[in-house]
Amino acid sequence: MTSHEPVRVNVDPTNPGQFFACCGLLELAERLWPGAEAWFSESGREFRIACDTRTLADLVEAIVTAQLTITRADDPCSSPLVIGRPFRPLSIDWWETDKTGAKDLKVWAGTMESLGIAFAMQQAMKNDNRFRDSSLFDVGMVVPNPHEPTKKKEPYYFDARRAPNAHSRDTGFSANDLGLTTTAYPAVELLCLIGLQVARPAFTAQSRVYDYFTWAVPLQSSLLLAASSGALDLRGRRGFRFENWFRTGQKKHKSFRVAVPIPTNGA
Repeated sequence: MTSHEPVRVNVDPTNPGQFFACCGLLELAERLWPGAEAWFSESGREFRIACDTRTLADLVEAIVTAQLTITRADDPCSSPLVIGRPFRPLSIDWWETDKTGAKDLKVWAGTMESLGIAFAMQQAMKNDNRFRDSSLFDVGMVVPNPHEPTKKKEPYYFDARRAPNAHSRDTGFSANDLGLTTTAYPAVELLCLIGLQVARPAFTAQSRVYDYFTWAVPLQSSLLLAASSGALDLRGRRGFRFENWFRTGQKKHKSFRVAVPIPTNGA
């Protein structure tokens, strides 16, 4: 795009939540600054966005002040969202329309609110300067409910760091039933929700198991769908496989698990 230094974000490519959060960052950057491009470093551990002289702080400020609304006021749990000003409006409805083939990636259910969670993650990022830094994906906290600050707000469970102890069989008790506070990663949760609207993993022969792919050449957001699913043979392409597994015995709530690299020889 230009010779200016790109925005840089630290990323763990084996965390599917972080990968799709990167896709969300690029989509929002392009909606704010048309022509923005992004790519992963050769190691896959850094995501870079070329957007002229703009900074990560500029992008995060737009994210935390963006308008968030739902399309069905009578359905706060499952209603699609709309991200508005200062961005060119973006509808987030992938779990309903399946435009990207990502419908089965929905991890929340029951009384968990699509807008309520997004708003809580956004507000958690708002007044914390750690989210203006390249390590924003690693900022973890107990997220308060903006409407009831003495209570916590559980995330969607996109971030794979929550998966190992998400099920009661892993810990011997249910953290949710006991009302325990647990660490969430607001930037990953919010941006992954957005990223899945414009990017998707590839299906595998196994149920709820998916592949996604990084790339090392500058791309605009219009190519995210093809690049993330591995449809483009791009320089520096690296594949990862993860499971969207059931984290409760009722088999309603899910969680993204840590991905494993796909051998380059296809074995």
